[in-house]
Amino acid sequence: MDLHQPEQLKTDFIQMGKGVAAAVKNAVKSLVEKDTEEALKVIANDSVIDNDLIVIEEKAAAILADRNPKGRELKTCLSIAKLARDLERVGDYASNIAEITLELKNEEYIKTLDHISRLAEVACEMLDVAIKAFESANPDLADAVCRKDDEADNLYEELYNELLQILTKSGDLRRTGQAVRFLLAGRFLERIADHATNIGEETIFMCTGKRVKY
Repeated sequence: MDLHQPEQLKTDFIQMGKGVAAAVKNAVKSLVEKDTEEALKVIANDSVIDNDLIVIEEKAAAILADRNPKGRELKTCLSIAKLARDLERVGDYASNIAEITLELKNEEYIKTLDHISRLAEVACEMLDVAIKAFESANPDLADAVCRKDDEADNLYEELYNELLQILTKSGDLRRTGQAVRFLLAGRFLERIADHATNIGEETIFMCTGKRVKY
């Protein structure tokens, strides 16, 4: 198979997306369950995701140089090159969450992680559906992803307000330190939802030629 074919590029992108989505789920699992072994795996896997980005960018550049694509083929190639960076950033966030797991490995959590789990569920669903929408070139599915971003924002705001109470009322450095880390984890998940929205918006453009912003 010619590795410079657009279909191979799309396949690589989808595989990267599924790998990144798995990394996010595993990172959240490591935090909720205090699973340091899983956290270490997520962190180690970040270099694989970084390499996926390099491969996709190189293949996209080769397609543009060798084939001089037009129309939908050109849009798809450019969209993949752009969105691979979104996926790489999501992979970084997964690694960041896993690092929080390691930082708190010897501490008893000051609270249950219900808010983080709910936010993670929404963010992971958005990412899964965004990748599926891109793979199937389904603008309606992509639109559904984008419209879910407000739910992720609201869940993050709830988490923020809850943790802010701990930060303002507690003189305990352990509680304060954990609150800050949980707030960071929530922020990473909210940003993952934003990147899923980016994939949805780009899918709509790829399918319809219309630029939308949610």
